[in-house]
Amino acid sequence: MGEPVETPIGTITAEHFRPGHVRHQVMVGPKFLYTLFNPRDRMHGLSRAFMAFVRDGDLPYRRLVVNEHIVDEAATRLKKQASTRNSIRFVTTLDESTVYRLEHVSEVAFENAKTTFTEWTDLNASFTDFVVAAHMDELEVDHIVTYDRHYDAFDVTTLPYHDRRP
Repeated sequence: MGEPVETPIGTITAEHFRPGHVRHQVMVGPKFLYTLFNPRDRMHGLSRAFMAFVRDGDLPYRRLVVNEHIVDEAATRLKKQASTRNSIRFVTTLDESTVYRLEHVSEVAFENAKTTFTEWTDLNASFTDFVVAAHMDELEVDHIVTYDRHYDAFDVTTLPYHDRRP
């Protein structure tokens, strides 16, 4: 089992990311990807710890699922808030990796997201959040690794489980 990792929110172990039942795929949110590819972000160590736990087989995830909306948001945020180099490294990693799986958002999932987005006017989530949640529902992926609290409003399980975030 991987060694615990010290992060800005405390000591993290694989247990912080372990699902209640075994799933071999997890959706990866744009904010998580931003922190993973931005070494200056305070949550970078936590994101790297998750990836180390996956790589070492301490977690059951074999596929990290992303879609074009997630890629767009993460790459744009990296380019504007970190550096073009970080953004290019992110996009290149997605192309070369066998762990990340790009799943395209279907027209049905996109329409479902639009409907929910226009109906849930009290939720201050981005349109991307709605698209990701609808896409997760369609793919039957129920876990997302993210630091975005808006996903708590959807029928998904956010990782890490422990809400020790500032």
